[in-house]
Amino acid sequence: MFAIVHPPSDVQDGNAGSCRALAQYLDKEAGEGLRFFSHTEQNISVEQVIASIDTNKQKLGAADAKFFMLSLNPSEAEQKHLIGRDVSDISELTADERQEVIRKLEIFTRSAMDEYAQNFGRDKIRSGADLMYFARVETERIYKHTDEAVKDGMAKIGDVKPGLQFHVHIIVSRKSLDGKTKLSPQVKSTGNEWELEGRGTVKRGFSHINWKVRVQQAFNESFSYQSKEAETYQIKQPPQQEKIVASIPDKTLQDLLMNYQFTAANQIVFAMREQGYEHSVRHGVHTFSRDGGTFQIPHSELKQFERPLSEEQLEDIAKRFDLAKYENGNGNYNENGLQVKEVSFFTYQMDESGQKSLKDVSYKVIVDEQTKTVVSFATVRQFAFAHQINLMKSDLDKEVVLRKMKNADLKDLLSNYRFTAGNQIVAAMKERGYEHRVRKGVHTFKHPVHGTVSIRHKDLVNFQEKIDDATMQDIAERFNLYKFKKDFAEGSYNENGLSAKTIEFNTYVKVPIKPEGGENQESEPDNTTQEKQSAPGENKDDKVKYRKELKLVRYDVIYDDKTHVTIPVSLLKHFAYKHDISLMDRFKHSYAVENEDMRECLRNPELKNVRQINKEMRSRGYRVEMDEEGRYIYTRGDTSFKMERRDLRAFTNYAKNTKEKDTFADNTGRAASMIGGSIQNKIMNEILGDNFRTERMVIGKVKTAVSLVQNPANIKMMLVRKIAGFLNPFKEL
Repeated sequence: MFAIVHPPSDVQDGNAGSCRALAQYLDKEAGEGLRFFSHTEQNISVEQVIASIDTNKQKLGAADAKFFMLSLNPSEAEQKHLIGRDVSDISELTADERQEVIRKLEIFTRSAMDEYAQNFGRDKIRSGADLMYFARVETERIYKHTDEAVKDGMAKIGDVKPGLQFHVHIIVSRKSLDGKTKLSPQVKSTGNEWELEGRGTVKRGFSHINWKVRVQQAFNESFSYQSKEAETYQIKQPPQQEKIVASIPDKTLQDLLMNYQFTAANQIVFAMREQGYEHSVRHGVHTFSRDGGTFQIPHSELKQFERPLSEEQLEDIAKRFDLAKYENGNGNYNENGLQVKEVSFFTYQMDESGQKSLKDVSYKVIVDEQTKTVVSFATVRQFAFAHQINLMKSDLDKEVVLRKMKNADLKDLLSNYRFTAGNQIVAAMKERGYEHRVRKGVHTFKHPVHGTVSIRHKDLVNFQEKIDDATMQDIAERFNLYKFKKDFAEGSYNENGLSAKTIEFNTYVKVPIKPEGGENQESEPDNTTQEKQSAPGENKDDKVKYRKELKLVRYDVIYDDKTHVTIPVSLLKHFAYKHDISLMDRFKHSYAVENEDMRECLRNPELKNVRQINKEMRSRGYRVEMDEEGRYIYTRGDTSFKMERRDLRAFTNYAKNTKEKDTFADNTGRAASMIGGSIQNKIMNEILGDNFRTERMVIGKVKTAVSLVQNPANIKMMLVRKIAGFLNPFKEL
């Protein structure tokens, strides 16, 4: 594939005026059904092409170029690859095959113009959609006076050439689609910065070499094609380089200098050593020897082949390189056509005394086999940092993060402690005196003595882990939930090697924006809206808008000094419930209850529920009341204390007993299911709902359900009794 930026001399009337002559010339195959197309449109008339290009010339001088002509020229083998079979002339194609090739070339043209746009290195010109261009596929070529067949008399000027002649012509405006940016492929000082009055610093330049190479790569990638050397654009060597290459007797070095792009002469020496050559340098002359043969080349001549990579080449490498995989491989890397190698060589350096000494120097390079370029690893990293390209495409292994970690405190936490969430690690660093901030997914910790350390959030959360069941069970067995609630409310909890603290952090949460008009209008959906079907591919949530709000999040955690584990209290409660571990056992944990009489009641196995305990407390002279918050108040003389209702019920194994009643609930549900409609739901809610959280016998509920099934008239009487029971303030006293 040969991509060409044609000089103005190739255009009949030049490119400083109207594009009319060129557009009309390219419209010569209009009778075949071929029309102009752009990056977003098809079937564009020649009149529209002329009007669009000729009017997009704001702030261009009379002698300035208004447009440029480009062409994309696939080889015969590439055309056959697009067709899918071996043919020698377009006449052998069916109409469908011809249209399919044209369609493929149109798609490829848009990819080539994406590369054209990106090759300018402008922040606002990212793709072909930012350009004003019009292209068309041509299926014929005609003989010109410069063709050898015309000179030999074998053909006449204007005759149609035989064979496959698919190619693409493009007219691209000098100005961008929005008319704000000048883009000229004739400016070849790629990467230079220019200071423009009132606009600051801008970049100029266009790399023809890079565009030609990238167009070939785009064709290969789009159509799974392996281009041959004859079909690929070859970098032309400057005259002095051609002379040097011609004078070299060694084919290996000739191949390296002609086909690879090096950014330093020592990289060429290293490449030769990789090919098995022995190397020495003396008085500025390199000597290479292998298999008994020896040749020499001056260092000054090798320096002629040093050529820095363009920004486009560096960007391509940076986008394909994965720094995480490089780090995880401990320096070994061979991915996406990129390979990291270490270049080492000896050089003379001046020491402090002014004497020259031989020093061993080494550095990393990235070898790109796709574009045959070699560049230092540091250059790619510096370019990626300056252009905000993320080199960390995947996650780092824990061992790599720890190996790179220089801060002793963070390394100690990540190595010797276990956390269930990344925010717990942040809290632990703050406890050690570090200030913390997070920006763009990077945590930064700053200490007045120990300095500053940063770590990506993705790497930090790699150290959060799920705690094994054995550790969880051990902590649950040592944890006293009643004492935790009592002591932690007063500011601390520290018992049996367990301590408690509160994790607190700010985080952004997505909050739906309510529609104009006040309250959320989704509560009363319109019937017509419900019946309307969504279009294919349409997301129903697309119309919902969100905003980010900073929210303070707090939760309590338990730290185990024995295993260095930090776990949320809620997670410990869930584990205990799931594994039938009581965190408030009356015989094991009631020692934390301050009142001696209550402790004795809890330790008495004959007192099986809250009602019996309260009755025993009254027999001991206590008055039992309930406050507005649902807490029991026990008063005797001047002594008064409170117990949370839920705590007292937990001590009596209420939750466990309720769990065991589920089997009876199944039988009740089957009996009640014989009654249909809303009455059935009411009965189920009554029997299996709030009343299941009392200490009444479950068997009584089953009898009630059976009675209702046999005589539905009893429903009314049952509901009256239940309502009266709910209104009785002394029910549980």
